[in-house]
Amino acid sequence: MIALLREVDFYQTKCNARKILKNYRKWVRIAGKSMIDIKSPVMSDMPKGDRWGNKVEDGMIQFMEAEAERDAILAALMSLGITSRQVLYYRYCAPDGYSNYKIGREIGYSERSVERLMSEALIEFAEAYKKGRLIAYR
Repeated sequence: MIALLREVDFYQTKCNARKILKNYRKWVRIAGKSMIDIKSPVMSDMPKGDRWGNKVEDGMIQFMEAEAERDAILAALMSLGITSRQVLYYRYCAPDGYSNYKIGREIGYSERSVERLMSEALIEFAEAYKKGRLIAYR
């Protein structure tokens, strides 16, 4: 019989989700930069020759990509259930990443239950992030 749906590789899918979520704080820092941090090019008659291109344009592109990535992560998190969202938020999005023990204390679960919830939440996040782009198949 022909399988209509491919089999999901849950281990790789969770790794993909972790990889994206671990970069969340970086995207927030980049997107939170003041626009003043991006300087205009300075015209000078002194030879420079280190790099071609417009640094303002590069900075704006990086800023816009960071905002888009941050927003995609937040949209995926908001589509999850409250428990999954809390577990992932406390681990990857809070200013200081929480341990399983600390997450359990915050949301009222045991440390082992938090591990199970984290595993389920990572799969849910992978399904929600950019329409399932993180799902890996065997």
